[in-house]
Amino acid sequence: MVNHTQCTCILLILRKEKKVPVHSYPFSLHNVHTFIRMTALERTLKLNNGQSIPIIGLGTYLSPRDKVRTAVRAALDAGYRHIDTAYNYKNEGAIGEVLHEYIDSGKVKREDLFIVTKLPMIHMDPKLVKRSIEMSLKKLQLSYIDLYLVHSPIQLAYDGDDENVFPLTETGIWKAADKFDLLGTWKAMEELVDLDLTKSIGVSNFSISQIERICKVAKHKPVTNQVECHIYLQQKELLEACKKHAVTITAYAPIGSPGSAAAHAGKGNGLALEDPLVQKLAQKYGKTPAQSPKDEVKTAIRAALDAGYRHIDTAYNYKNEGAIGEVLHEYIDSGKVKREDLFIVTKLPMIHMDPKLVKRSIEMSLKKLQLSYIDLYLVHSPIQLAYDGDDENVFPLTETGMWKPADKFDLLGTWKAMEELVDLNLTKSIGVSNFSISQIERICKVTKHKPVTNQVECHIYLQQKELADGCNEHGIIVTAYAPIGSPGRPAHVRGKSDPVALEDPLVQTLATKYRKTPAQVLLRFLIQRGIIAIPKSVTPERIRSNFQVFDFSLSKEDMEEFSKIKENRRYFDMSPMFKDHPECPI
Repeated sequence: MVNHTQCTCILLILRKEKKVPVHSYPFSLHNVHTFIRMTALERTLKLNNGQSIPIIGLGTYLSPRDKVRTAVRAALDAGYRHIDTAYNYKNEGAIGEVLHEYIDSGKVKREDLFIVTKLPMIHMDPKLVKRSIEMSLKKLQLSYIDLYLVHSPIQLAYDGDDENVFPLTETGIWKAADKFDLLGTWKAMEELVDLDLTKSIGVSNFSISQIERICKVAKHKPVTNQVECHIYLQQKELLEACKKHAVTITAYAPIGSPGSAAAHAGKGNGLALEDPLVQKLAQKYGKTPAQSPKDEVKTAIRAALDAGYRHIDTAYNYKNEGAIGEVLHEYIDSGKVKREDLFIVTKLPMIHMDPKLVKRSIEMSLKKLQLSYIDLYLVHSPIQLAYDGDDENVFPLTETGMWKPADKFDLLGTWKAMEELVDLNLTKSIGVSNFSISQIERICKVTKHKPVTNQVECHIYLQQKELADGCNEHGIIVTAYAPIGSPGRPAHVRGKSDPVALEDPLVQTLATKYRKTPAQVLLRFLIQRGIIAIPKSVTPERIRSNFQVFDFSLSKEDMEEFSKIKENRRYFDMSPMFKDHPECPI
């Protein structure tokens, strides 16, 4: 369906006045490119010591070393210059490798970077502070840190093991130091500034009273306090208190940390991304679940082409054809790929299904994609939406919030206009998406050029056996979207009882048996049924992994086990948007 891609995160930046904004740290590759494009905000913020900090940074908490390299490269390529890490994260070494690579190659200048790391709780003894930052500097391959933070106001016991960053008592709780001197720690932090080991110093997870105690005696005041801050923890009182001392607030978990266990555990842990206000504003500002940010898409397409993909699926409705076109032009122009080796798919939007608009619509897509022809052009849905003259309003709504269908519609007339595109060499092939068997049959009765494929939701919990058989009778191939169960689908189409295909016991068993990932098993299942699979991802590692499905086969017995699954779960059901519409395919 039109929204079978992962959800673009919407972040509400909370601030009371323009001079003291809250800045944020996205911490996964999926979010790397979204935030840098927020051009309505200042790109830098003056700290109380005169230093400038980029207002958007890449957070690396919970990012393992192998993945953090990819994330930091993607961030630097996207324009990030602010990277946040910590001794406790145990990924400084991996980040340092990428920083050295980019600085040494001239891709970035050291002076343009803003690197943040943190003093671990086990090194808060004033005698250990200088040694600790030197350890971080060595890992990061830098001569100075831009901002060094005290990670927490609570000092933990140090047992001489620098790797044991969270020592535990016999009862399993963190073991606090017998002696602690917060002001002594801060004095040792100030000496790091005087020694030019860091440009600025600050704190993390500090209370108002702790900030005030430090500011009373500080030679170098904290420039920031990094704390949890999001729509469900707005930190208004802390923000006001810090503002009095010209201490900025840095927000971690700004989108509610949807990847954390706490976000999904128990009652009262509302997910910020699913908040009704956030969902409403996402729609208001045109940040639909189908969209991927421009730079994010470019990274994904490059990774896919480099991995060997030659089939790229997009749509007018996704509003990313322009970004994809830039990469296609780059790779074709440089000789990395030949145009004839690519298979590019895009789709006719529902607002352009009037036969008079079809040719103009594909020409708009061709211009964005920087191509002279499309390999496969699909009718995105059998239901035509009202066209109000605004080509950007791809999902016009009624007053009740439903998609607004066209007053007049002619599915066969739309198909005839699609056939003319083949005759004009604007596309090699034409097909449909989200069509029922009866709609396929109606077209096939009168067609000059039959649909070559029907792109529909298809996975182990919606195997589409009857539809596949009906399409096969007409020589039409089924293309599966959401082939691995769309784990990143937006919140408004995710039911609490929805089974997770990647976690299915059979899938898990076969993944172990074949030494493959669950996603690879799910894709292989569809491929062996003769179904084309188009898994969606913007993560380079997953893109590469999803392509590695040609070196194994599921046994006949394994395939039969899948056929016994009785679920008939549709993750993307358009029928509620079109009550009683005669062309609703479900």
